[in-house]
Amino acid sequence: MNIRTLRYFVEVVQLNGFSRAADALFITQPAISRSIKKLEDELGVILLVREVDGVRLTDDGAILFEHAKQIIAQFNNMNKALQDKSGPLTGTLNVGLPPVIASTYFADIIMAFSSRHPLVELKIFELGTKQMADAMREGRVETAAVVLPFNEDIFELTPFSEDHLMLLMSPSHSLAIKKEIHFKELINEPFIFFSEDFRINDLIYSACGIYNTVPIIAGRSNHLDLIIAMVKAGVGVTLLPNSMCNKNPIDDLVVLPVVEPTLSYQIALANNKNGYKSRSCQAWDQLAREKLTIE
Repeated sequence: MNIRTLRYFVEVVQLNGFSRAADALFITQPAISRSIKKLEDELGVILLVREVDGVRLTDDGAILFEHAKQIIAQFNNMNKALQDKSGPLTGTLNVGLPPVIASTYFADIIMAFSSRHPLVELKIFELGTKQMADAMREGRVETAAVVLPFNEDIFELTPFSEDHLMLLMSPSHSLAIKKEIHFKELINEPFIFFSEDFRINDLIYSACGIYNTVPIIAGRSNHLDLIIAMVKAGVGVTLLPNSMCNKNPIDDLVVLPVVEPTLSYQIALANNKNGYKSRSCQAWDQLAREKLTIE
């Protein structure tokens, strides 16, 4: 068993197919198939079952998959520690930022970091809360900003802001003439949601629970522009952070505060408690703390 074979195995599972994994890894499909067959022979178990629409993990495969992700993350941390030397910062830094946070709080930080450390390739991963936690545990994202609550046992969390959601609707909507909206007035309204992984959705579900109902979902998207377009077209209403609405005013939409309840939440910087922290990551955290005025 070697780390390369484990990478092949994890990639096949995550991309749900040998051909997709081969394309992502820039190797041939037969090479991946031979490696995984050799791994199965070495372990004496069947790991994967090929199906029409992809692959399925066996019970033994599921066990190996969870351990393999941890092994790969530890291997990546080891390589970072060995390669991380004095002198100008180089290499790649993977940063996780939810879409509703990225432009509001981190545009200036990204520009300043790139200016100070031009040899570092900064990769931004726009992920929801659950995907972010998985990516950080597996080492695919080294540092992130997250909407709380987040797993405090695994991650070091530094809150830096509190925000609340505002209602966005078409000017022709019957509620657009109001100065504020009681959440109870929205329980029969169709919502445009982000994908299921986003914490904002949980706030809306919780508010609906107060009135013993669930939200009516007219559409979903991970792309803010598409959500705005659907609201402008009258497909439904949506709820977005107040900070984002203030920083990037949205033309042709009415923006109103929501009360009873106010949908508020905290945002925090997140790092793995036990993971290796590269010099690039340390520089990012220091800059973020400066720009976000965290003591």
